[in-house]
Amino acid sequence: MSRNKRLSILTAAEVEDLYGVPSFNESYQRFYFMLNDKELAEISRIRQRKYRCVAIALLGYFKCKPVLLNPRYKSMQDDLVFIARFHYRDLTFRRFSLKPDQKSRIYARVLSIVGVSNWNDKRHQPQLVEHLCTCAESWVEPRAVFDAAIEYLARQKIAIPAYSTLQKIVSQVIGQHQKRLHDQIDAACSQGLSTMLLTLVSGEGQFTFQQLRQSARNFTGTELQKEIAVYHHIQPWMTDVTTVLESLSLSQKNQQHYAERVDYYGAKLKRQSLANQRLYLLCYLQSRHQQGLERIAEGFIHHLRQVKQRAHQMAQERVYRDWQKAARNVSKAADILHLFVDDSIDPDTSFQAVQQRAFQFLNVSDLNSVCRYLSNQKQSAEEAFWQHLDTESTLRAGLLRSLFCCLRFDGTDKTRRLAGALAQARLDLVAGNRLGDVSIDQRLLPKATRPLLSKPDGSIDKSK
Repeated sequence: MSRNKRLSILTAAEVEDLYGVPSFNESYQRFYFMLNDKELAEISRIRQRKYRCVAIALLGYFKCKPVLLNPRYKSMQDDLVFIARFHYRDLTFRRFSLKPDQKSRIYARVLSIVGVSNWNDKRHQPQLVEHLCTCAESWVEPRAVFDAAIEYLARQKIAIPAYSTLQKIVSQVIGQHQKRLHDQIDAACSQGLSTMLLTLVSGEGQFTFQQLRQSARNFTGTELQKEIAVYHHIQPWMTDVTTVLESLSLSQKNQQHYAERVDYYGAKLKRQSLANQRLYLLCYLQSRHQQGLERIAEGFIHHLRQVKQRAHQMAQERVYRDWQKAARNVSKAADILHLFVDDSIDPDTSFQAVQQRAFQFLNVSDLNSVCRYLSNQKQSAEEAFWQHLDTESTLRAGLLRSLFCCLRFDGTDKTRRLAGALAQARLDLVAGNRLGDVSIDQRLLPKATRPLLSKPDGSIDKSK
């Protein structure tokens, strides 16, 4: 595998931190280069003291991180000076180089001292790959697989191999994991769903890949329409998508990882293999559908609260204006009362005729206000609230209804009846744009509210 095609797992700084010579201050030097009796006895078997210093240094480095390093004299110089002063007070030496066979023999002693095995491809790689394949079922993200490999090597007391070796192993594990998923998708994915996914990426359909990735940035009607458009495009396919994903038995982490690949690659997703495109998009559609429903629900609640807030505010103002207007119309009430004692009116005159003359002074609404004023009863704020909601019919039949028809309702034991009524109302609106009698359950209405929602014949006004 060429270097530019290797899987990128660690950053350059992380690679250097793991495979580079550690930098110790004096405190760390004393900690890592201190020898116990066993270590001292093994190191003493080395003939030349300068190579003993090298062995002590490599032993300390290995204690810090279990990697077989290939350090140069310059990178070890400060540590060698400290070791020579600490263990061999009269030792001085000039710059020297360590031959490969010398380094191998010294590391053999180091590994023997710490009880760790050197990495061997034939002996260790099959078991490591098998273990990582199991770990990949939980999380297949390259860094997670890499970390799982480091943990496995530590438990098995095996020295960490070269970074390129781990890159190949992690690539192999991810490739095997994805190959299994690709085969299962081929078996479970319908032709229609496959065509829809490919059309989505190619941009040949009316609904584009860019539209799918766009989401509402706020709760304005224009932004929420984006979510509604996405919902209506992917909702018919969600049963098939869910069926395919269930057959894959993906962990939550893996499903999230593959879904994030869509935003990671963006428009460059089409450069991926068709198998990867389908895998990424299936996971993304599940995530995007859930995300869209949450934003639609939040948008619905936001606009519903705004409507109620405006209605309550306008209701308070309306009650106040009604009371003030009634106070000004009290004098006209005297003219109406005078009709009942006016001798010029024929006793046989019908009540309707007298009523019509009364309405010449005050209309029905104003007369009701005066009656409430005279009896010291203000107009009900609840009544004014519903009167204002009647003026919001455009919003109810437009954005709020579109958002409501996208929602799904589930209830607990105490709210199951309400959830059922809401679900039936949604079905009625989707099917015929009108509420049916089944969705109207008067038992759910507060007693104080029922008269405000009722028609003269006692039935519920469905427009409200």
